[in-house]
Amino acid sequence: MTGSPPARRGSGRVFGIVVGVLAAVLVAQGCYLLYLWLKPKPQVERPTEAQAAIAAGTSENATTTFGDPKAPIKIEFYAPLTLPWHEKTIGLLRDYDKQHPGRIFAKLMWIGNSEADAEMEKRGFTCAVIFINGQHQFKLPDGRSVDLQKKPNTADSFYNSEDVITILGQMAEKQPG
Repeated sequence: MTGSPPARRGSGRVFGIVVGVLAAVLVAQGCYLLYLWLKPKPQVERPTEAQAAIAAGTSENATTTFGDPKAPIKIEFYAPLTLPWHEKTIGLLRDYDKQHPGRIFAKLMWIGNSEADAEMEKRGFTCAVIFINGQHQFKLPDGRSVDLQKKPNTADSFYNSEDVITILGQMAEKQPG
């Protein structure tokens, strides 16, 4: 009994089914990626006061810096900078810089500016936020946890303007020299 082995039935059918399923998965993935690419970006929801301040802002308000660029403490402040509660925080930061030269470098960025908004979106924020050495959440000496985002200085705020200065003091104590 010589000859070829008996033909296996169904192996071509199984191969066809596997190829068909793989093709369907690839098409589904491609459609999903196309959807992600084409879907409209969500509108940024900001408080009315912030929207008005952003609308009143100009390209001149894009970025302001002060302090020593070589300072160990770097501050990035994204906000509609002319709102009174943010102006209070900025004033405290400027006073801190005058009293402690060389300790901080502050970069104030006007939200509503495309560059600032892109950076905020990359970091997952849509409204005002302050990063100190890349962080926005801190524990204060009194045990309170603060999150330096949105509007400060109200009962339902995540922080008060003075908390930023407390954080700077804590960080400065940890710095050598």
